[in-house]
Amino acid sequence: MRTLDIDGATMTLGDPEGSLIDDVERVAPGLTIAWHPDVSRIGERLPFEEARTAVSRLAPLFSDVHGRRVAPLTDPYVSRTPVAFERRRDGGVTVEGAAIVGGQPLEGRMTLSPAEVQRGVTIELGRRVLLLVHPVPLRPCRAPRFGLVGESVALRRLRTAIARVAPTDAAVLVRGESGSGKELVARAVHDASRRAAGPYRAVNVAAVPPSVAASSFFGHTKGAFSGAAASREGYFGESDGGTLFLDEIGDLPIDVQPLLLRALESGEIQPVGARRSRQVDVRIVAATDAALEAAIDDGRFSVPLLHRLSGLELLVAPLRARPDDIARLLLFALRKELGALNAIARLEGDPTARRPWLDARTVGLLMRHPWPGNVRELLNVARQIAVAGHDQPRVRVSAVAALDRMRRAQSAAGESTTGSGTDPGTTGADDAALEVGAVLEALREAGWSVHATARALGVAKTTLYRFIDTHRLLRKASEIPDDELRAVYADCDGDRQAMSDRLRVSTRALAFRLKELDPPPGDS
Repeated sequence: MRTLDIDGATMTLGDPEGSLIDDVERVAPGLTIAWHPDVSRIGERLPFEEARTAVSRLAPLFSDVHGRRVAPLTDPYVSRTPVAFERRRDGGVTVEGAAIVGGQPLEGRMTLSPAEVQRGVTIELGRRVLLLVHPVPLRPCRAPRFGLVGESVALRRLRTAIARVAPTDAAVLVRGESGSGKELVARAVHDASRRAAGPYRAVNVAAVPPSVAASSFFGHTKGAFSGAAASREGYFGESDGGTLFLDEIGDLPIDVQPLLLRALESGEIQPVGARRSRQVDVRIVAATDAALEAAIDDGRFSVPLLHRLSGLELLVAPLRARPDDIARLLLFALRKELGALNAIARLEGDPTARRPWLDARTVGLLMRHPWPGNVRELLNVARQIAVAGHDQPRVRVSAVAALDRMRRAQSAAGESTTGSGTDPGTTGADDAALEVGAVLEALREAGWSVHATARALGVAKTTLYRFIDTHRLLRKASEIPDDELRAVYADCDGDRQAMSDRLRVSTRALAFRLKELDPPPGDS
């Protein structure tokens, strides 16, 4: 059977609803609201329709998932002074203004490469609103939602694929990393098919011992073997007229695979102890996070069985490939967890309060995390946040083990490499051309701004960052312990410039760091 791969889903060719592809293929650089004190705003979008787009508290209007213009950011603590975004012909985006980009304070202008835009880069405004620069769909998706949370391009394409494969009776193989939601996709295929009113049976085949595989899959008659006190239908019999979901199919014992193949090829099963076989009407949906082709090469999986299972394929994108869904899933999970704790008001309270329960800086950590455990890992983190913060006025990163690990990991990895494209005309230089004394003096004269220092020295920012890290000349403001920051504040009587020189951080980075203290110095 011929199939068509559209970046996240493989579907049959010749579908009369081919126009569905057009709904999800057209994208352009733009913004998605990843976090906002008014959580109803999360997920709204703003494609960059003009070469230059200025975003402030008052303008422009963001649109909902249906394409309806809704409102500007409106948050009273976001500046009226705009942050400007310029589309570049190569697909990159230049950012200019007061913001935190990719976890680091923006100094002057920063150019995000096409690859960075494709991956998604966070833009934090006033620690209250978090935006994501990434490819934004230009049209609403007409495919049903199927209960899948998210509106990313990858998920929209998957929904379109489900809408196409569900009406058929062909076997479906769902591929994707562990924790990416393959079982939800299998259930969506069943619910959207003509078998929706029939049974749906989910089986982890890796847990089926070879010694009882025939009985488990095909059933047995009473007295068929020692201990068979009653007849049993088996997975196929229980799924007759419906769908049988075979999870972790790549771990199916090799001795069991011929039994399954015969049932798939003939549509007949013979319960253990029965004299005659019986016909069953079962659609198979299988799922795996294993590379079945490699398993075939190793002799652990049957070629005919793979061909029989993969009449159609659906590919579930990992969470890192759909960054604009991270906050949507976080919101979904927090509503569920906080609701169970009778604390939903923490999330959906007064959006004009000065300090939100969960701030944009913290959500930014989540947005930049690679999510090796995919959606399952995100749901676990959301549960930790809810449990640690449901009875607190604010979520503290240090109180949530997963968040604290993310902060440490991202700090160690050096978030400053995100969005480190240089302005046109900036020259490069080898580290060997720099001297520690000269660099320190240039940093001091530039107010500890790496951007301004790189310009003064005539080197690329990436080169200067590497040199600074190698010689341990500076710390990131985020690495300064709270106690040290408070002590220096007291010693300098709150003089930001004196503190900047003492700590060797820019005044802008220092200002953002001081806001993180609870309460900030000077607050009553």
